[in-house]
Amino acid sequence: MSLSSLSKSIICMALALNLGACSYFLPSTSPNLGGLLAEKGDTRPFETPLPINTEPKRMALGAMFTVGVKADGTVWSWGSGSSGELGRNDYNEHTDIPLIIPDMTNFVEVAVGSNHVLALRKDGTVWSWGNNEKGQLGYKEDGHIEPNYYRAFQKLPKQIPDLTDIVSIAAGANFSLALDKQGKVWGWGSEAYILKNVFDNTIQKAPKVVYEDKNIAKIVTERGRDTAIIFTNGGAIIFPTLTEEMFDDVTRQSVPKEYRIYHVPFNDVVDISIVSGALYTILRKDGTVWALGMNKFGSLGQCDYKPYKGFVRVKNLSHIKKINADIAWDDTGHLWHWGVNVYEKWLLKQLYGNYYNGHEPCPIHESKQTDLSFFVSGYVNQINKVIGLDNGVVFFLEERRSKRKLHPVGWSWK
Repeated sequence: MSLSSLSKSIICMALALNLGACSYFLPSTSPNLGGLLAEKGDTRPFETPLPINTEPKRMALGAMFTVGVKADGTVWSWGSGSSGELGRNDYNEHTDIPLIIPDMTNFVEVAVGSNHVLALRKDGTVWSWGNNEKGQLGYKEDGHIEPNYYRAFQKLPKQIPDLTDIVSIAAGANFSLALDKQGKVWGWGSEAYILKNVFDNTIQKAPKVVYEDKNIAKIVTERGRDTAIIFTNGGAIIFPTLTEEMFDDVTRQSVPKEYRIYHVPFNDVVDISIVSGALYTILRKDGTVWALGMNKFGSLGQCDYKPYKGFVRVKNLSHIKKINADIAWDDTGHLWHWGVNVYEKWLLKQLYGNYYNGHEPCPIHESKQTDLSFFVSGYVNQINKVIGLDNGVVFFLEERRSKRKLHPVGWSWK
């Protein structure tokens, strides 16, 4: 064996033994963790189909800040905010310690965009604060006057007028959505593909109905421009920024191109996760995971980097209960990940001279969680996933570190 081959073998052994990593560099490409093989697991569908995930969003991650709502209905925030995002009467606040937002009680859900925040109260009203330069707050902001310049900021939470009976909220980069009991989707702000159908690229400063169907179960958008709607019968539609080439004839609806509406080719969707302009991940009632989008970094979980049209099943995954983009949680408590930057830079350069990206699901080292309550997705290059447990404990998962250990945030949602 040559010295080069021996060096590669030693590095592969170190990865497999010390990091609990995927065996991508070995002859077998089956992900493993202490003998656990995804492709040899129970591939049968769940005997009891999964319900549509309509659980309220307990936490939301902004570009530089975090907002969370506890089970007691109080709202908390921490991080850095220059537009009033922390909601405590300060435009340039910074705190590493989670602090309560005064006078916020009986809330159930939060959502954030790039620099604005939404909060849903038990009485069906919606409150917002932060940046309002694109009309994303849904009302006229209090504002902030700097020398020779007016900033459209809101530093204290304020109720959005005329929104009632709201059951769920969602926030894109510069727009906001709310679903009411009658099945009306209200939208305001700008730069959202679902809004283009009604607003024609203009700024909508007050909530307006942008879609309506009494059978809507859930609305989804995650800080970009893309939006998805899941219906009570398991059907779903998406309003994407993805290129036409990524969609096959089955998923595309025969409507004018400017509407950009696509039907998901399944009738058993229980959840959708979005990485705007790049990836849609879908969880079906049988516990399988399907993906649509760019596969440059293996984000489709196909064991390759080839382009695909339409939805493809993420390989070697079954009995999945929750998803968030390129991470999945199965019924045994294991977390699986695929896609960008699985290993540390120096190890990759030893092997290939550049980054290596995981193209099939890999078990996350030391991450078994049997009581997981929710996932929260963050911004790329920062804390990318937050995990909440049933007992209220919250952890974060640093995507850019190979050991992938879970670290406590220091804030409990219960």
